[in-house]
Amino acid sequence: MKLAAWRQKSGLTQSQLAQQLGCTQSYISQIERATGGLIPGPAIMIEIYTVTEGAVQPNDFYDLPSLEFGPSKKAA
Repeated sequence: MKLAAWRQKSGLTQSQLAQQLGCTQSYISQIERATGGLIPGPAIMIEIYTVTEGAVQPNDFYDLPSLEFGPSKKAA
């Protein structure tokens, strides 16, 4: 998960990140789970985006397929 990678790269423990976000270490553990992790609510999403300076975004918590954008189809 991108949040865990960012946290580790930043040298933070789950407890330290939780303190910055205003939540608990247990909550961080739940949202960092690789599969089936908890999706943070809007308030924490904003805090995560702010604390990570945009490196971790709301879409990072959703298992979205890769989308490729190509040239638009022309009308017939």
